[in-house]
Amino acid sequence: MHINDAAKGLETRYKYVLPRLFSQICRDPNDVNFGCCDRNFWHYRIRDFSSIILQQGAYFVFLASKRKDCSPEFRSFARTLSAGGAAFWNKRAKMRGAFEEYYPFESGYPPLAFSALAVAKLASENAVDPETILPGMRKAARQLSGRFEPQAANQQIAGLAALAWIAKVYPDLVEDGVLDRLKQKSLSLQTKEGWFWEYDGPDIGYLSVTIDCLWDLYDATQDRDYICAAEKALTFIYECVIPCKCGLGMINARNTDYIVPYGITRFLTDGTPSSRGKSLKIIEILYSNSAEPSHFFSSVDDRYWCHYIGHSLVRALEILDKCSGDFPAETCAACDADKYFDLSGYMFSSVPQGILTVAAKKGGVVRLLCDGCYALDFGWIVKQKGKQYVSHWWSQNWDVSDVSPDHSISISGCLFPHRTIQSSPLRHFILRLSSFIFGRHIIKLLKGIMIFKKNGSGKFVRKISFNENKIEISDFIYGFSGALIEPAGRTSKRHVASADSYHCEDAALVSGITLDRQTNWENGVFHAVTVMLYPEKVSEIDNAN
Repeated sequence: MHINDAAKGLETRYKYVLPRLFSQICRDPNDVNFGCCDRNFWHYRIRDFSSIILQQGAYFVFLASKRKDCSPEFRSFARTLSAGGAAFWNKRAKMRGAFEEYYPFESGYPPLAFSALAVAKLASENAVDPETILPGMRKAARQLSGRFEPQAANQQIAGLAALAWIAKVYPDLVEDGVLDRLKQKSLSLQTKEGWFWEYDGPDIGYLSVTIDCLWDLYDATQDRDYICAAEKALTFIYECVIPCKCGLGMINARNTDYIVPYGITRFLTDGTPSSRGKSLKIIEILYSNSAEPSHFFSSVDDRYWCHYIGHSLVRALEILDKCSGDFPAETCAACDADKYFDLSGYMFSSVPQGILTVAAKKGGVVRLLCDGCYALDFGWIVKQKGKQYVSHWWSQNWDVSDVSPDHSISISGCLFPHRTIQSSPLRHFILRLSSFIFGRHIIKLLKGIMIFKKNGSGKFVRKISFNENKIEISDFIYGFSGALIEPAGRTSKRHVASADSYHCEDAALVSGITLDRQTNWENGVFHAVTVMLYPEKVSEIDNAN
């Protein structure tokens, strides 16, 4: 199998991203904010705190300095800048309520985990004098040792990796037994299907981030349990990507369009023959066109290039530089195109010219891909008395029945309420005051408002049936008599910071597929029937006419 196309595409993308990412960093050594990676703080001055999670950009800069094609002058400049980034991180980490991402005094777990991991790896490579950042590392180690994040596993695995690297560079900062205790709890977040819990379900975008961090854990500890977990995660991504020949996008629990490459490519050099074969096929599908405007990397904003995506790309290039060329065919398990995953609720079904994907635990979201054409159905939005109620919401409370990967599936449950929260000076003042007084204890409350919703309203029933001629979706909505009901767009109402990047599906949910929809009200019950015709069936009808 040939991977040069993927290597060339990622190299082109890297060269495009490099100057943009450097623009995010304060490059003036005489500035008090030298090394700060938050342009909104040091340059635009529209924020009065620096989002410390962005200090991962310093790690990207250091990795860029190791590229063979960079000049001695650039290498020296980048090394100085990466050391400045670590020093700036240390200065902020020592502050009260440190590890801010979205508001002052946040003491958030993601900024703690990801920034500490990046800076600890810089210290391990002597990109910065470890003693100069010891105060920040001491504070990070103390928090990472006593905190656990079960709802977003990628963050927890990143935090564990950060703690492992801190223990490697600063053995006295991590007590005996802490890593083993957290290891068991962290790996328990992985399901038998291979995915880790992300907001109640799987997300292969964040799962790829988790794989990156599992390799970091292995490099710090040489514990092969982390490689076993990474292999299971790779297999799940493989089983999702191969049938569709692309990522899952809005089929994911957290709506993530991107998939980071480093952990996947690492199997090329350090994996088993089976995992290497899966890695090769995933790379060929996901990254061969990575330089194109249509690729998901084109929609990633500068913030997330400064985040974990940038350094994952550079590290992937290091791997591909070692093994570019033709690979022999590798042995890996065949992927069944017709399959239902009980825990995740994913159903993949082969149809004429393509693949049908249903996310049952997301209200029965449907994606049909046929020979370059597509059609998506994200359910319904109910508008009543100033509120919105949506079926497009990931939840373990959806009931799934009548599952037949070659014929049908049924989903039922409540609709989830949503009301947009508008920012205002007063609300920001209350948030900052609450954060100053109560610290990270308000995070659970904020997540409950913006991310997790347990109680729904009304009832939604969806029956999806299909055969060799068409797909038929029959929907019933109960309990909203007189409400305005309209088809939902691609955008999810759940807040996920890295999601909601532009996609062509935002402009059109149907392309090249014939779709017919009929709706009616009867006795206060809304009923809709949506029919999708495969492209070849449309051609047959046209020819008959």
